[in-house]
Amino acid sequence: MPNIHDVAKLAGVSIATVSRVINGAEKVSEETRRKVISAIKQLGYKPMPSLRKASELLYNIRVLVPSLKGYHYTEILMGIEEYSNKHDFEVMVSVPKLIPEEEKHVLDQYFKRKIDGVILCELSGGVNFIKPFIKSGIPIVALDYDIEEILCDSVNIDNFSGAMSALKYLYSNGHKKILYLRGPKYSPAAVNREKAVKKFQDKHKDVEIFLSENEGYNPEDGYLAVERHLKKHGLSFTAVFAINDWAAIGTMRALREAGLAIPEDVSVIGYDNAPYSEFLYPPLTTIHQPRWEMGQTAAQLIIERITKTGPKIPRNVILPTKLIERASVKKIGA
Repeated sequence: MPNIHDVAKLAGVSIATVSRVINGAEKVSEETRRKVISAIKQLGYKPMPSLRKASELLYNIRVLVPSLKGYHYTEILMGIEEYSNKHDFEVMVSVPKLIPEEEKHVLDQYFKRKIDGVILCELSGGVNFIKPFIKSGIPIVALDYDIEEILCDSVNIDNFSGAMSALKYLYSNGHKKILYLRGPKYSPAAVNREKAVKKFQDKHKDVEIFLSENEGYNPEDGYLAVERHLKKHGLSFTAVFAINDWAAIGTMRALREAGLAIPEDVSVIGYDNAPYSEFLYPPLTTIHQPRWEMGQTAAQLIIERITKTGPKIPRNVILPTKLIERASVKKIGA
């Protein structure tokens, strides 16, 4: 089994330098860092194996998610766990709830324990938190999370095209006054969907899109957005495009409490294709995003990185969305 001395010899550096690279120290040149990481990969060296507990001797993957509320990340995690188990990888999950201090603490613990790889789902504290992993060669996959710099592999869906297809569908059904329920600004998915909304309105001057005053992914956010708009502006729209299916639930309740029928008075379209969306009344038209496939793909990428069986350059996988047509949208006009 290769040791730190073998790595130092192959890289042509001291043992202390190898240790600094492994621990993500700043005072190492990029050229030296690359030599050490290359030597580690060539030799298949596992840092400090003797200090690991017996349960940690197998490859292990850590997953960081902002929340387990609802259905989104739970289904993604099921995809990760199934693929990882098939390949004898251990998976552990942390939920720092988008609190930067918690995120940093969790990632620091991951780094100290010499974990084999991290799947990262959103990070409010920014990319600086993951730089020690990048510098020390610990694989990271960004999942459902955009990192502008190409620092690591990533798996996302085409949120822009998904939102655009929802708007095109409403437009093709005669809807030219649309209330859009916005997602939170911290979420890259919500940001990209709103970009599509603004782009669509720029291209269709005969369409008026109202942006909700409040924002959020939860049922209460959808409920409050519709309730407040109706109180302030009245029924100025013929359709609601909700940021996700969860917000669409709140939307449907608010509309019914206002005495409005769906889709006879107002059409509603969601985003996600949540497990319950086809059982709502009426069944919800929505945009399907492949959560299971997202999890499976992320697990595949991180395992290929850990086992050095994939390409060397970072990969950015974009999975497509699909319109699911049900009964909550009505065709209006001529």
